[in-house]
Amino acid sequence: MTDSTVGRMPEMRAVWMEQLRVVGLAIRRETGLAGLVVALASLAVIATSRLPVLQAIFNEDMHELVFDPAVSPWMFLPVLAALLLPLVVWKGERRFGDTPLWSMPVDHRRHALLKVGAGWVWLMVILGAAFVWATLTTLVSGGALGVDEVRLLLLDPAGAPAGTPGSMESVNWTTPWWQWVLPFTSASAAYLLASTLMLSTARPVFWAVGLWVAGAVVLGIGEIWDIGWMQRTTEFVAWYIGGESFARGVQLPTGWEVVWTLVPTAQMWAASAAFWISLGLVGVLVASGRPRNQ
Repeated sequence: MTDSTVGRMPEMRAVWMEQLRVVGLAIRRETGLAGLVVALASLAVIATSRLPVLQAIFNEDMHELVFDPAVSPWMFLPVLAALLLPLVVWKGERRFGDTPLWSMPVDHRRHALLKVGAGWVWLMVILGAAFVWATLTTLVSGGALGVDEVRLLLLDPAGAPAGTPGSMESVNWTTPWWQWVLPFTSASAAYLLASTLMLSTARPVFWAVGLWVAGAVVLGIGEIWDIGWMQRTTEFVAWYIGGESFARGVQLPTGWEVVWTLVPTAQMWAASAAFWISLGLVGVLVASGRPRNQ
């Protein structure tokens, strides 16, 4: 180090590029393993749909692959990956106590924010590649992108089983453009919330399990006591993170059938994305300001 470099702060562009490189190196093993699993699964799907021998074996169990981004597993897997990614991004790095963050030439809060940002960029790259791969797998296997179907919308839960006129409505549904963006916004929100736990507590897994248990208790209370607003809130959250939602099995005069209690809209997606991503951003900003020596 020379006299001309003492006390100089590195340029933010250089720090940002270094964070991208470091995070990329940190996640490469897990990303490679996940990519291998996805590749093997894709080959199995394509082989089953194209080889006559396998078609004969799995004829009754294997249905045409449909890539509908708003349903499980296409929605749930990106959210799950986003929740686990911060553990990989920050692995091997002490976030509290005697940490190298204090000896770096970059403010520890800025360092944390840049690291979270670099992880999000890699998450988007990985999800983009995964969606391209899923699209190619679907097309090669002879499947379909999105759905084009008629859904039964439940308007009167009490009248539907008796066949009351006006209790049901047929709705034409085609996968809209915003549902192809939904997994990316949901994964972004999940990643930011998980990063908040990583930056705010030394035991993020403990708190994550506690929050999951608390959510399960709230869900159970809503179901047992039939609390409408609580059930609807749970449905909205489940829908946004990729769970099966807004669907209910009803005994109709024609037999047992799954009907829809609500048809999602672009306004629902925009409002949910704005709320959860904003919550995650605020959480990361607040958590990044916590003193690192505690």
